[in-house]
Amino acid sequence: MTRKKMQSPHTAGSLLTPIFHVIRTSKYRTIAIASGLAYAIIYMVTVGIVSYVPNLSSATGIPVFRATYLGISAIPTDNVFFFIFYGALAFLAASSILVGINTALMFYSRRLAKACGTRKRPESKGLFGLVPAFFTSFSCCGGGLLALAIGPTAFSSLSIYSKYMAPLTVAVLAAGTYLMSRKISKMERS
Repeated sequence: MTRKKMQSPHTAGSLLTPIFHVIRTSKYRTIAIASGLAYAIIYMVTVGIVSYVPNLSSATGIPVFRATYLGISAIPTDNVFFFIFYGALAFLAASSILVGINTALMFYSRRLAKACGTRKRPESKGLFGLVPAFFTSFSCCGGGLLALAIGPTAFSSLSIYSKYMAPLTVAVLAAGTYLMSRKISKMERS
């Protein structure tokens, strides 16, 4: 009869070690912040959170900022309108952070694989989480890239499931981050 090895508490912590390394290291933290901000900007423009509206300006000539029970709206400058629901804001924050961490982990894994002389690189695990993030961008209010990829007819039938896409996207991004971190942990131990 064989006994299964029980995971020690250090094993669970070692799976998160690459994530903590990426957050603590200035180079990878910069990559994470830049890629997270790039994703957030692309998302906001794609779904229409930030819109260019010709001839739009505030009545008083100064920037307008309003928070209501639905969300936040603003006219920060002439011709620019901003509106986001609170749920979409939470989704945008969570997905941007996870996209940033995934991207930084991919760069870290490339450096680690090169240093170790490993031929098989683990950065494809991070792509597992990044790709759905771009295609499920209709979760709050716009068509996003999914509508372009599958066409308007198929997209309209999927729109009834849109309330599930934001949690699904965050779950897939978290799974991609976990898989990438686990793969890097295995590379570091060997």
